[in-house]
Amino acid sequence: ALYSASENFPGPLGPLASTVMKIGCFPLGGLTRPYAEPSDDLTKEVARLLTTPSEIRDMFQEGIYSAPEGTMHQMTDLINALPICVEADKVATSIRKEKRKPNDEEANLIAKADALRDALIQVDVFEYATAEEAQPGYVRPALVGTEERFATLDKTVFCEAA
Repeated sequence: ALYSASENFPGPLGPLASTVMKIGCFPLGGLTRPYAEPSDDLTKEVARLLTTPSEIRDMFQEGIYSAPEGTMHQMTDLINALPICVEADKVATSIRKEKRKPNDEEANLIAKADALRDALIQVDVFEYATAEEAQPGYVRPALVGTEERFATLDKTVFCEAA
């Protein structure tokens, strides 16, 4: 991390600052940092193992709480959605290669995977932040003040008022 930070100094003095940091953090050069960043091939392989059903993924899933069936739980839903999404991706790939339209079963699988993806990416989405906001007719105080200020102005468009 320090080496990456030392390579990322912007501006005209960036190379000088980079050299000073490297001398301070790594006085013996490569001898004090005898490691290398992983290759792209290794990064891709690890990503593939973690994002497709595999023994490695199963090992990481051990010990993760799994909510009972029918209960909303983000991690459980994510784990349960993986096989469906992987299968739908395989079906979609074969459909594109064969340049054909999906049959009803394939279309339903793809639609189910899309619905699962849409539901899973909705992180921290709340309809209302507080109980007061859920009450009918509620208007945030900042908006009330804005309306009052605009009412006193002779200009009604924001860019004119600014």
